[in-house]
Amino acid sequence: MATVTATMERDALSFYVDVEDGEFADLEVVSTAAIAWSQAVRAAAQSMFPDDDIRITLIAAERGSSNWLAKIERSAANQTLERVKRGWKALPLIVRVGIGLGVVIPTTAVPTVEYWLDNEGFSARQKKEMAEIVGQVAANPAVEAPKRQMYRSLQRDRKITGLGSGVPTKQGWKPEKLVPANQFAEADGLFEPQLDLPQEKVITSTLDVILVAPTLENAERVWVFRQEGIPGTFRAIMKDHRFLAALERHGIKEQVRSRIPMRIRIEVRQRMTEGEWKVVRKGRSVVEVISPQVDQS
Repeated sequence: MATVTATMERDALSFYVDVEDGEFADLEVVSTAAIAWSQAVRAAAQSMFPDDDIRITLIAAERGSSNWLAKIERSAANQTLERVKRGWKALPLIVRVGIGLGVVIPTTAVPTVEYWLDNEGFSARQKKEMAEIVGQVAANPAVEAPKRQMYRSLQRDRKITGLGSGVPTKQGWKPEKLVPANQFAEADGLFEPQLDLPQEKVITSTLDVILVAPTLENAERVWVFRQEGIPGTFRAIMKDHRFLAALERHGIKEQVRSRIPMRIRIEVRQRMTEGEWKVVRKGRSVVEVISPQVDQS
């Protein structure tokens, strides 16, 4: 792996673990914390770009495990392989800094955000934008679990004195401000306990699809669809009872043929698992068939 000195990536974001002079952080502790950090960063980025794929790549690490550099990139979801190779783009600087601080700093109070952004060379407008991003990240339930894990991991190494994040600007860069180790523990008020967080959510969207495999009976069964230009198929349970009833009485304005186009409204149930929203088993449902239309006669 490249060293930080040899790799000064302008698109990088730093996960910075501070230690006392002459000391080295425990690799297992820092790597566990870095994984949790990357999960929190991914969750934050995904919430800001919900229609994109997000990837986080470790590109450099400093001797002693103190400064880890990662690239955070996004690409339009469901692209072909060739388009994916050309389509990854780094997140904008303001977004990266906002996400990095939102994952690391203890609170989102305005004075605190201003404190963390002081002397960073940003304009007042940029600081306002970053403060809004920090607030969004802090309010994101998907960020909370890996963020807690990150700080719990760091407490295992007494040689660690602080944690910071930012965008490196030169060799030997170090964040101007760090969260001190005595604030790592939850008992010090680093986190406000959040009870009754939503463990499941439902996302609704309207899709233009091609029907691949229908189940021609008046019952809630799995149908198979695909989207034009996107490889692969997806399954969803047909739950539009009006459409199913019309299907039984031959009341659908469509002839049996291949490549039948449909417009459907679909619900996707997701569950929070290990800090990420994942589609539950049999969690996709067609709740309304918009076209072909049902014959009302």
